[in-house]
Amino acid sequence: MKITSPVIANKGKKDCTRMSRWKKEMDVMLKWRKIAVFCILGLAICTGSAWSEGKVAIIAGLPEATMKSTPTFDPLFQEMEEVLKANNVSWEYFYVDLDKAPDDAARMTLGKETINKVKAINPKVIIVVFDNVITYVAKQVEDIPVVAGYFFGSPESLGLPTKNITGVARRSFAADIWSIANQITGAKTVSMIGRNNFSMVQVKAGLMAKADALEKISGVRLKDMYLVETVDDWKKHIENCSEDLIYIVGTTMIMDGDKEVPSPELIRWTVDHAKVPVVGATEDAARDGALFSVVTSEGIWGKQMADMVIKIINGTPVSEIPMETVSKGKLLINAKTATEKKIEIPYEILSSADQVFE
Repeated sequence: MKITSPVIANKGKKDCTRMSRWKKEMDVMLKWRKIAVFCILGLAICTGSAWSEGKVAIIAGLPEATMKSTPTFDPLFQEMEEVLKANNVSWEYFYVDLDKAPDDAARMTLGKETINKVKAINPKVIIVVFDNVITYVAKQVEDIPVVAGYFFGSPESLGLPTKNITGVARRSFAADIWSIANQITGAKTVSMIGRNNFSMVQVKAGLMAKADALEKISGVRLKDMYLVETVDDWKKHIENCSEDLIYIVGTTMIMDGDKEVPSPELIRWTVDHAKVPVVGATEDAARDGALFSVVTSEGIWGKQMADMVIKIINGTPVSEIPMETVSKGKLLINAKTATEKKIEIPYEILSSADQVFE
């Protein structure tokens, strides 16, 4: 028979009581620790969502088929989408063919209809592309931040910025192009040609107003900018050109009856039939036969626009995001055309090219 002394028995009871209290205290501590961990995780998740999530509406001022069939636009939207995707921002495209509207009143109505469609997805920011979308769509929006880009008029001529609109403006490389043409071909005069639309009207007004200053910089005088809608008018201006240089500024939506003439076909025809050298304002132009182009980097343009969007979604007011200019351009040379036209390109110009098409 085992006998336990009262002292030992009492000590055992005290130890059990202490163990019980310690266990309860540990259970309480573990419980609160779990709650704290879940709170921290929840806060991190919520903060992450608020910091990076959102939906953006992208409004383009051309028909969807034209946008998707024109390679010039690919880098713009690809870089834009990459930045948005990296920041967990989704997007939806809206297309509005404002050029087909008969007058300003009809364009304003079309703009308002587009805004109503856009507001249905409740976007945190709207991205607008092209001058006409700024004028007839973006300026009718007052309660949603807007980032504008791929426009060709000056910000001042489009009334930018506003309290809810900022954006990235195009840098004009006209003086650079004409200066290089002067060095290569000796050109003293130039005529420009492009599609008759809202954006090109803005470009023409801006460049004609600066013709004297551009001539001082480049040594080349801008004589005129022909804005056409049909391939017949295009060909007439090319065949009758009396200037030393032709500068193609746009080839989209040039119509042959009810069909759009493919841009590569139009550029190739122009290069083959012009009596003077032909240069371009886009990468497509140089690739498809123009002697050279100095172009805005569409990819950089799209990235700068998307970076602005992320700033706005993350809480920066539009009023604190100033207008920017595309930060980079590139020189593209078509060596095959130079050979065909017996035009010698100086080594210092050729070696500075970002890309040479053989």
